[in-house]
Amino acid sequence: MTIAIIDDSSKDISLLYEYICRYCNEHKIHATIKTFTSERDFLGAFKTEKYDLVFLDIFMQDLSGIQVAKEVKRLNPRCQIIFSTSSKEHAVKAFRLHALDYLLKPYTYAQLEDALNCFESAAARFSHYIELKEGRFMTRILVTDIMYVDYYNHYIQVHTPSKVVRSYMSFGDFSPMLSGYGQFLWCYRNCMVNMDYVDTWEDNDFILKNGERLPIFKSQKREIIQAYANYIFDYINGGTI
Repeated sequence: MTIAIIDDSSKDISLLYEYICRYCNEHKIHATIKTFTSERDFLGAFKTEKYDLVFLDIFMQDLSGIQVAKEVKRLNPRCQIIFSTSSKEHAVKAFRLHALDYLLKPYTYAQLEDALNCFESAAARFSHYIELKEGRFMTRILVTDIMYVDYYNHYIQVHTPSKVVRSYMSFGDFSPMLSGYGQFLWCYRNCMVNMDYVDTWEDNDFILKNGERLPIFKSQKREIIQAYANYIFDYINGGTI
């Protein structure tokens, strides 16, 4: 895996680097670790390089860690984020961005180990995929790449950040493929949304991180919003999602 550490304190970078190396050695994990003291340098690299996990300080020189995290999630929603900071005041904002953890400086190795264990559990979901017939060929789609699924003119439409996969089948035949994944919520008739891609809700719509809007059943709005709130609560408190 590839990890980025972004912090304007060289001392804090050195300690975190040491902790991560220790974790990788103890857990037999190969990792490439890159460090940045400038958030702008990191964002420049992030546009062309792939990172599985990013450690972000909240207080940086030009852009806050929250601003950097928003850009990370926009460019690669699958990238996991762990905040490391000296203040509790941004914790709620951090978890609204689906941050994996929020480490308060000075933190112990045991706390870092717990955060990386959570990452390992989350990363296991990335290997899951569904397979659909698209035209004459079978197409594999990573479950974590699915933003939402809807149905139009007898075709299932699977929306990902890069494309839409269309497959001729009924929604009833398709929906069991995602029934085992807790991040999917049936929000409207023949429409399931991946809650990892939801930014917020407004009136009778979910608003996704890319700005798209998905309708919510008016008659079931309270139950749907409650299901989403429960999902976020479990995410923040380390529940199984």
